[in-house]
Amino acid sequence: MEKFFDSENPVMRFLSRLVDLALLNILTVCTSMLIVTAGGALTAMNNVLLHLVRGDETYVTRMYWTSFKKNFRQGIPEGLLLLAVAAVTAVDMWTLHGSGSRLATMMMIIVTFIAMFLAVTFVYMFALQARYENTVRGTIINAFRLAIGNLPRTAGMLLIWIVWVLILVYLHNAAPGFFLLCGLTLPGYLCAMLYNGVFNKLETEGE
Repeated sequence: MEKFFDSENPVMRFLSRLVDLALLNILTVCTSMLIVTAGGALTAMNNVLLHLVRGDETYVTRMYWTSFKKNFRQGIPEGLLLLAVAAVTAVDMWTLHGSGSRLATMMMIIVTFIAMFLAVTFVYMFALQARYENTVRGTIINAFRLAIGNLPRTAGMLLIWIVWVLILVYLHNAAPGFFLLCGLTLPGYLCAMLYNGVFNKLETEGE
């Protein structure tokens, strides 16, 4: 029994990681409710996720609030940009869906692919904001460059989010509970495992 509860036991490490992700997800959801704070919240979330992926000593709550306060101002326009893109996409899809023509269907497919690519670009954007000092414009441009320059990883991140959304849709009755506990951090953690390799390469080249 002592070995089972040992902190180095794989099972205990897995359970500990789940607790970290749940705590981080609740913090992120709660601090995103004011809308203007969403950018800072997602930046802080990615900061903690990257440290978790790298196996750093991580105090989730303390590290989250430190990053949130540091990136709050710059996170406002980035978060509003994310919401604007989501709103435009939703309006376009709703308008096209009502048409029912073949052209509208084709346009819906195009809009969907563009929206998915932009969604992954935003993942890069918040991760860059969490890790490096830059202007909002510079962060957005670099996010596009990374998304295009690392297409296999970008496709992997996109697949992670698509599968996760499909799981939530399938578990529709339990979806709110899953979203509160790990709706952002579980797919975010898997994405961090992918973009961590990109960041390691950037930091190695920078040295």
